[in-house]
Amino acid sequence: MKYWYWFIQNLMRPAVWILIQLFYRVEIRGRENLSKIKPPLIIVSNHKTLFDGFLILIALPWFSRFLPGRYMTEELHFRGPVLEFLRKLRVLQFIYRLTGGFPSYRGEGVEKAIEHPLKLLRRKGTVLMFPEGKLVREDNLGVFYNGTAALVAKSGAPVLPFFIKIERRKIIITIGEIFKLDALNFEEGTAFLKAKIENLRPS
Repeated sequence: MKYWYWFIQNLMRPAVWILIQLFYRVEIRGRENLSKIKPPLIIVSNHKTLFDGFLILIALPWFSRFLPGRYMTEELHFRGPVLEFLRKLRVLQFIYRLTGGFPSYRGEGVEKAIEHPLKLLRRKGTVLMFPEGKLVREDNLGVFYNGTAALVAKSGAPVLPFFIKIERRKIIITIGEIFKLDALNFEEGTAFLKAKIENLRPS
């Protein structure tokens, strides 16, 4: 399946890029921080839109060693009526499976939630995580949950932070410097991750 996702994500990339450019100007900062990095890798970002995963993928080099990027998805409930309707029709689940998503197992505990991404990281994969667990439209970051910090602690994989900012019709994607998380507990790790992402906020 790894090669399937790699093929699909590279195939979709130009179409997604063109579609996004129809509505937004996209600026990518910090690409120099991608040099000399290789998987296993956890990419951690704030969560602004439903297409954040695609924004991160198009910020990465074409046909790069980082692909495929696998990402955690919501499959239980959406607040928006249209998305909830599509979920009930299983359209969203189909798109998730096609493009590399895997279920979050929300409400079943941290250990269950990180089981699958942990396996991906042990196979030298790239995992995208959004610690807020939902879209946060406000300028401030939302509450960060401990699942991402648990995954980082259990896997020992390095973390690459992203910050996505949307202002009017412009999207700014900022890529930070890779780091390792060395925290005594998940709460401290979560606070550290949040601070790292907050520090990437464009001025």
